[in-house]
Amino acid sequence: MLTLRCTQIIRKRLGLATRLPEPAVPATLLGAWYLHLIRLGPQQVVMATSERSLLTVLLPANELRRTVASNLRLAVRDLLIALEIPLDAVQREIALMEPITFGNAVNRRVIGSINDFAYQLDAYVGDTSDPLELALKLCETPMSAIGWKSSYGIPKDIARELLSGPYSGPISHH
Repeated sequence: MLTLRCTQIIRKRLGLATRLPEPAVPATLLGAWYLHLIRLGPQQVVMATSERSLLTVLLPANELRRTVASNLRLAVRDLLIALEIPLDAVQREIALMEPITFGNAVNRRVIGSINDFAYQLDAYVGDTSDPLELALKLCETPMSAIGWKSSYGIPKDIARELLSGPYSGPISHH
């Protein structure tokens, strides 16, 4: 099971209630994914960020209600393959991303990181508009929200660490 934690603007776009019941703990190793609508040049896109690793992908905002789950699975799969995560770990994580459930965006650390990533995207868009290339740039960004004590964590390194071990079932989240 996968939990999609949606900001207010995404909940409105999806036609969800303002207050959603607290979902069960996600089964995925990367945890819940936070969704937020941002501007990327002239278009709107959905930024999806993993709660546990801050790995981030970009999804088309059009037809969001119908395509969010499938587009997220495809974008995450493509990013994990590009990061050279072992294929069996990629397949296991993607398989765990069904079914989906929705929840409110509650983790301020992740929301703050999404805002940082959105700001950084402005600098990267001049180089490329390809969602996978942009995600690859973001996943190398040092982030204090996933660091240890006074150091910064790198989203791709955290994701590799989470996905490299043997699967031990759902991980409790704070």
